[in-house]
Amino acid sequence: DENRAKWRLQEKPKQDQGPRRFKKNYDCPTCGRVFSHNTALQRHLVIHSGKRPFKCFICGRGFTQSGNLKTHMKVHRGHHKKPYACPDCGKTFKNEYYFKIHKRVHSGDSPFLCSECGKSCVTADSLKKHELTHTGEKNFHCDQCGKAFSQSSHLNVHLKTHTGERPYHCSICLKNCHKMSALQIHMRIHSGEKPYQCSLCGKQFTQKGQLKGHQKVHTGEKPFSCPDCGKSFAHSGAMNRHRLTHTGERPYHCSVCDRSFNQSGRLREHEKIHFGEKFDCPECEKSFTRASSLKNHFRLHTGERPYGCDICGRGFSRSQSETGIHSLGMSY
Repeated sequence: DENRAKWRLQEKPKQDQGPRRFKKNYDCPTCGRVFSHNTALQRHLVIHSGKRPFKCFICGRGFTQSGNLKTHMKVHRGHHKKPYACPDCGKTFKNEYYFKIHKRVHSGDSPFLCSECGKSCVTADSLKKHELTHTGEKNFHCDQCGKAFSQSSHLNVHLKTHTGERPYHCSICLKNCHKMSALQIHMRIHSGEKPYQCSLCGKQFTQKGQLKGHQKVHTGEKPFSCPDCGKSFAHSGAMNRHRLTHTGERPYHCSVCDRSFNQSGRLREHEKIHFGEKFDCPECEKSFTRASSLKNHFRLHTGERPYGCDICGRGFSRSQSETGIHSLGMSY
């Protein structure tokens, strides 16, 4: 025992080396973020590739990591309760933090300002995404065609154009959409809902972009010219549709009878013949393929004439088809 005690006294104590620290030497070539392990870097690189290999077998939603998929699955099992409900729009949230941020949308409280253009944003994260529009930075690249995007969500939507994935289905006409927001906009065709109204002529639209394009009709702005005939248009979409009249191309095909059209809107109208969708007048039982046509027709029964001539004050039931012709007659 004495020898053991002497040996312990002679033994040199080990120096306290402290906790081992891994040197961070794995850099992301896209955004420059540094990782301590190569496996962590590989998981991170999936974000830039836009790939979502972990799929939910119930709704088809994809995720970059298995842990995110496990968290998502609780939504289907009913484990995620959302006790915070917005009194203005009814949207629910699982915690108070996100609920408070959401309330800023209704209150107009946007404390994060862009130093370039002065635009206000609800969160710091949304401000960072907005600032990319000024810098032009696009770190998310499509590995199929090379197109670049400023946000990973935009890349994910774009990738579906290559895969043909359209997981959101319309229950009325069975049309498939690549994202939920596109399906919601599409459903307005069946419901006749047009939430965006022109303040000058009262014309209504299903999408905000359609309203913006329409407003150029009043300003007379036509910045897009056809390179074939020189005809000018208010927005690029109208010009691209017009150019199909020169090429004769009809890229929109009916899935039932193989008839082709040069505009997607004309295809939608045509397909209603096959699917039998009709809007019936409750007064005379006349049927229409569009809710807007039924709305114009119903004014014949009510006598409503909401569109007036600026020159003589005469009222009309339609916005441009009658008042435009009438105004031309008054000019002579």
